[in-house]
Amino acid sequence: MHLTLHLTNQCNLQCKYCFVKLGSERMTREVALAAVKLGMEGKRTSGLLFYGGEPLLERKLIYDVVAHTQAIKEKTGHIFYYKMTTNGVLLDEDFLKFAQGVNLTIGFSHDGPAQDDCRLFHDGKGSYAWLEGKIPLLLKYQPYAIGMSVLDPATVHKASSIVEWLFGRGFKYVTVGVNYCTNAGWTKEHLEVLRGEYEKMAKLYIEKTRNEEKFYLSPFDMKILSHLKGEAYNLDRRRMAQNQLSVAPDGKLYSSSRFVGDPAMAIGDVFTGIDRAKQAALYEKGEPPAPCQGCAIRTRCNYAYDSLSRNGDEIAPDISPVQCAHEQLITPIADNVAETLYHEKSALFMHKHYNDMYPVVSLVEDRSA
Repeated sequence: MHLTLHLTNQCNLQCKYCFVKLGSERMTREVALAAVKLGMEGKRTSGLLFYGGEPLLERKLIYDVVAHTQAIKEKTGHIFYYKMTTNGVLLDEDFLKFAQGVNLTIGFSHDGPAQDDCRLFHDGKGSYAWLEGKIPLLLKYQPYAIGMSVLDPATVHKASSIVEWLFGRGFKYVTVGVNYCTNAGWTKEHLEVLRGEYEKMAKLYIEKTRNEEKFYLSPFDMKILSHLKGEAYNLDRRRMAQNQLSVAPDGKLYSSSRFVGDPAMAIGDVFTGIDRAKQAALYEKGEPPAPCQGCAIRTRCNYAYDSLSRNGDEIAPDISPVQCAHEQLITPIADNVAETLYHEKSALFMHKHYNDMYPVVSLVEDRSA
């Protein structure tokens, strides 16, 4: 089982689009180790994602958990994989050396030229200047670290420049998320701007592929994968989600990070285990809502099977109009990119998307270069 450990809901930034309810909660060592034990049940491998708030505020706990799991590995052979998502403010060479030693993969949240629009310190100052030297340091130790950005109505016009900035700074893996909060303030005008920005990203994707640069850019690569996998795409994602539970600082279990702290969405805790009946009930409620059933891209939509929300005491699937519009917007753009490169018989494109061994072969090639 893979677990997202919400080590704290404290953070040294106050990002305008953050969905985490900031507070003073911190995970204890007892809760963390109980989570490790739970994640090992019936498996030979486990994944731990250190999350927050800002997880580096709990650096000692990360060290303790990793030391504990490494000792388990030596005794039992159980294999652990580690990841962490950080805003980078507390990232330093000591931690990067530690991460390198235990193969802890880091996702670095940064909005490039839009950083000071949304990602602010508590006194209202931007964080761009503070983080100026963090990226080259990170990529020195982790060339495959993930550059993670979020698009907001206030920054959507900078979307393509954010992606270019992250690639330009040396990231090979870039993810682009969208702030779908109901109070985010998206309008049709914002979505049209986003369409234009995705078109610019599409040109960049084609150009980098033609130049035989190895890279990953969501949502394009995800949408191309959704075409190749068809019906299995979201069903696989859904099954994976069942094995990636979130652990709140108090030890309660949730099926998703966005539900953490909502008692109605809790499905057990690390001490008593998973409430399988409630987990199954929430899984069944996650079926696509009626308006989605006849949609041409239902099997490729990232939200058709991931749209639970709570209205009072009722829990039901509810895809927001912005989520729906986004999926209808990005899918044909990604398809045009794939069609262009497919008909050009791009060797890199074909290798990347039609060769299951591509990640392994690519890594070997890079290490021998």
